[in-house]
Amino acid sequence: MRAGACNKYVALAQGPQTSSGPFAALSPENVWAAIEPFPPGGVDDRTATHLIRTRYHAQIATAWPSVRIAYADGRTSTTRYFWVRGLQTVDEAGDEMRLICEEVLP
Repeated sequence: MRAGACNKYVALAQGPQTSSGPFAALSPENVWAAIEPFPPGGVDDRTATHLIRTRYHAQIATAWPSVRIAYADGRTSTTRYFWVRGLQTVDEAGDEMRLICEEVLP
């Protein structure tokens, strides 16, 4: 993975165990990641699918499928939230993770 491709500083959290519970930050909480949108093709216009690449993070693998990634977009002054729907460890060395994520659109 090219280090320069990871140009977004994101926050990682595990979803609540109950519907009213708090999010728990993973450790480390913040990592650098690359966020790439998938081409349109679904029938649902309320969500968008993205590929998020980052260095291997053991807690993402153990907390999945209830992992939320938050990205504070400085251009629009909004925070975008991505839910991990699938993950892949790229090689046996555990250097990179590819996360298939869903973003709920406003």
